[in-house]
Amino acid sequence: MGLFAGTSDGLKLRNFSLLLVATGLLAAVFADVQVHASEPWGHLGTMLQGLFSPSVSDVQGLGLDLFYTLSFALLGVSLAVVAGLLLSLLYRYPIVRFICAFFRAIHELFWALLFMQLFGLSASTAILAITIPYACTFARVYHDIYQHAPIKLAQLPELADSKFSHFLYVLLPQVWPQMRSYLRYRFECGVRTSAVLGFVGLPTIGFHLETAFKQGDYSYAGALLLAFFLLIASIKYWLKIYLLPLYIAIALWFLPRSEFTNSSDNIWRFFSADIWPSVVKNVELSMLEKLSAYAQWLNSLMLEQGLPGIASTLLLSLMALAATYLLCIILVPLLNCIRRQWLMNGFGQCLLLVMRSTPEYILAFVLLLLLGPSMLPAVIALAIHNSGLISYLLQRDITTLETGTEVTEPGSFSVFLYKTMPNLYSKFISLLMYRAEIILRESAILGVLGVTTLGFYIDSAFEDFRFDRALALLVITALLNVLVDQLSRKLQLCFSDQGIRVRSKD
Repeated sequence: MGLFAGTSDGLKLRNFSLLLVATGLLAAVFADVQVHASEPWGHLGTMLQGLFSPSVSDVQGLGLDLFYTLSFALLGVSLAVVAGLLLSLLYRYPIVRFICAFFRAIHELFWALLFMQLFGLSASTAILAITIPYACTFARVYHDIYQHAPIKLAQLPELADSKFSHFLYVLLPQVWPQMRSYLRYRFECGVRTSAVLGFVGLPTIGFHLETAFKQGDYSYAGALLLAFFLLIASIKYWLKIYLLPLYIAIALWFLPRSEFTNSSDNIWRFFSADIWPSVVKNVELSMLEKLSAYAQWLNSLMLEQGLPGIASTLLLSLMALAATYLLCIILVPLLNCIRRQWLMNGFGQCLLLVMRSTPEYILAFVLLLLLGPSMLPAVIALAIHNSGLISYLLQRDITTLETGTEVTEPGSFSVFLYKTMPNLYSKFISLLMYRAEIILRESAILGVLGVTTLGFYIDSAFEDFRFDRALALLVITALLNVLVDQLSRKLQLCFSDQGIRVRSKD
């Protein structure tokens, strides 16, 4: 990119970092980041006292919540893997790439709100809400993995006429370990998403977590969170690929049954009439008049809700991105310095587990109860989750880097500052840019909690049964995410190890 043309690689990284922080601070000037609660510290003390003394009276109910949470995640991710694998083979076509980018740009909670109009609070709603965006994500990631395979089709002319044979017998064996590793990571994301779906009424752990916090039953909320963290931490021990058919069969057998019924006529009416504004359905108007009336309706919606929602979403995203950067700058060196102290290192790893495992939506919900309705709780929630995830990934890279090089004092601050950090910083910025698009998606969905982002207007449209407005705002949200995704990908490539080298001065 020509943003920092004429400067050295190290200066590019420094200037971009300073620009990122300055942009976040500037966004905070125009955003509402005040504390509106009267006694936040007293409320926090009460909440922590309950969270650190977890208790549960209905063990069977808790187990059922966890089982449904796992079932929805397992079935949704399994379907997404199959669909994503097929889409990845076609991902080289621009139309497939755009469709996948558009569908994955819509948050799972938005998909759930949409499918609730068709299937109600049923298992179908939860599974489809996970499957559609995750399938598009799998398609993109698997296609990227294929591109880094050592042996390409062009190097095997004898298989040029059989691309499927090349994929099955040459490409798949090379990339299977990376695909399997990403599947495990995506399943962990699916469990978090499944929990969040409970906040719109689906029978997962999030439903009871929201109820416990609103009723002030913090001991039960603490038990729910503890069970959820233990579930996330144990995934690597019991999630075996060869056991997936058994898990899927059990999940299908014990899925919750819903009394909601919907006919094909209702579904047809939803897509043919409910999601279109009245000006389009007016049979007395010609096609040209309908287009003109629809343009005026869309322009009015953009001025009243679209532009204010976009501005708030971007402000929140910029603040959260800058806060994530600053928190990582503090966390990564600190965790590196305590790695040789087993007790402190254990505490640090538990902290990272809590930070990366707690969904942003749940964090923001709790912080809104403490700090009141503003963008500050959303900024803190996004920064905590994303910095925890990035710091966790960087910790693994630090271990690999120190294993492959001669480090005289592993874990010391000076070694980290002058040797490890220069080799790691470009990867850190690249990861941060990768999370930028995800932060934007989460910023939009946090509007459901009352923050005036695009999600606030979308949720209001669904509550008022204005499905025409909801669909239009969803399209606007998706297109905004696609644009930010393209920008973040360019920045990610610019600051990746292939695009920039940090030169050390010996």
